[in-house]
Amino acid sequence: MDIQFRINDKNQGSFFIEKEGRQIAELDFEVKDNLLNAYHTGVRPELEGQGIAARLFNEMVNYSREKKYQVIPSCSYILVKFRRHPDEYSDLWYRSEDEPTGEACGVKPKGS
Repeated sequence: MDIQFRINDKNQGSFFIEKEGRQIAELDFEVKDNLLNAYHTGVRPELEGQGIAARLFNEMVNYSREKKYQVIPSCSYILVKFRRHPDEYSDLWYRSEDEPTGEACGVKPKGS
């Protein structure tokens, strides 16, 4: 299962995986200036726990570093990953006074 990438002319994009012509996982984002707002990560329920979200996350990290973007972790999954490994992602993590709560996708982050 290869990770695919798409971005439109409004700078909205995603890293995603398809299986048998059906999208089974995605990490959605929007780019504005040099900020990548990662606002949703989703994996079909029957595929959870297989490291698929982590693969998408790693692809987003590599892409952001390559493009020299800072990341706004609006998605709970991404925020938790950043909080668990702050030193590893300090070059990417955009922090502001209005720090995201990770609730952009409607899921409150579990433990940091």
